[in-house]
Amino acid sequence: MQPAAIANLRHWFRIHHTYHSNAIEGNRLTLPETRAVLEDGITIVGKPLKDHLEAVNLAQALDFIEELARAETPLGEREVRDIHAIVLRSIDVDNAGNYRRINVRIGGTDYVPPTALAVPERMEELGRWLASDKPEHPLVVAAIAHAWFETLHPFIDGNGRTGRLLANLILMRHGYPVTVLRVEERARYYTALDQSHTGDLTPMVELTLETVERSLAEYERVVQEVEVREPAIEYLAERLAAAREGSNPEFLAWKYGVEVLQNNLAETAERIRTRLEESADEHVSAIELTFISVPVTEGDWRQAQSKPVGVGQIIARSPRANLMGWLLTRPLRDEWRWLGSMLPVITLEVEGEPVDVPERFALAVPERHLFTAAYATGAGIDALGLRTTVEALRARVSARRTPDQPPLGVTVRRETSALKIATDIWTYLVERHLS
Repeated sequence: MQPAAIANLRHWFRIHHTYHSNAIEGNRLTLPETRAVLEDGITIVGKPLKDHLEAVNLAQALDFIEELARAETPLGEREVRDIHAIVLRSIDVDNAGNYRRINVRIGGTDYVPPTALAVPERMEELGRWLASDKPEHPLVVAAIAHAWFETLHPFIDGNGRTGRLLANLILMRHGYPVTVLRVEERARYYTALDQSHTGDLTPMVELTLETVERSLAEYERVVQEVEVREPAIEYLAERLAAAREGSNPEFLAWKYGVEVLQNNLAETAERIRTRLEESADEHVSAIELTFISVPVTEGDWRQAQSKPVGVGQIIARSPRANLMGWLLTRPLRDEWRWLGSMLPVITLEVEGEPVDVPERFALAVPERHLFTAAYATGAGIDALGLRTTVEALRARVSARRTPDQPPLGVTVRRETSALKIATDIWTYLVERHLS
């Protein structure tokens, strides 16, 4: 992801976590007011200073656990107290980071937390567990830590906010994004905590899983925006530059589409190889993923109007198989009018591919900075005429429909990014042929 996209995501989570976590505890700042406090440093008229300080402190505590997440030192009791000290900074100086010295009850529940005298010993136990190696999945560990901490209720105030930060710290140490437990889920959250007091952690695990899924969905949304915006910027800049030079706009659209797909195929292969090398797997040396780009010229463009032109080669090798594939650009056929373009299409051919292939990328045509792509099963690939066997020719005839409709076995996906097409191609090759 682009650094700007990462910064925007971090900012979004910082504001939303701060608002919702404080609102669960009764803070009266609205989401826009929380944003104004954190972004502009202003105090909201008519709202208590305590609400303002809670917003500032919680955002700074989130910054702090991001630093802890990057650290390699074990988590323990000291880190929990440091988080709490930030949560109550300038609000309750005497109790910030210090365990409660009185016995407490939790409103709305029959559960009674440990006595004040028992808190230090019980927190030491929690700290040792946090620092230990744990076999459970990180989502389960986060839910256990969250529930365990709230069961102890070790501080006079700020336990809920600290517990949610602790759960996030554990998740972030395992590569998960910040999660946001929404104020609308307060009743369900309290019910899950009540059940955890009896030893039933299932509701807490389920709630933790859902918050993680929401955060990952937010990351996916931003990734998709980046997939569209960044190529659009490059495409529009090239288009404007070409306008000054008087170049053929159709040639430029075709050339840009070919090159951006070439780049994404090569980059995706490189990232897969890098990840394999990081794993220190002894079988990595037997694996090869390569995409060789062929530079395209205006002469290739003219040639592609009448016959196929090779624009790239895939070479892949694993302990299971070797394969070769080709990225070709072909003249647009009359029966492909459903693509909605007059540009030559870009297709994928794989050597020795079986007839009964599952749905995979078949062909695409540039559409500004995106693509109109066709995905097809084996029968659909035959119907498109991308194979020349007798069976394929028969399938092409039997599946023929009007030129404005794709043949049977073909799915059209519009506004598809080059990154998605490249990822889909490598996914198909790895899953179907190499693994």
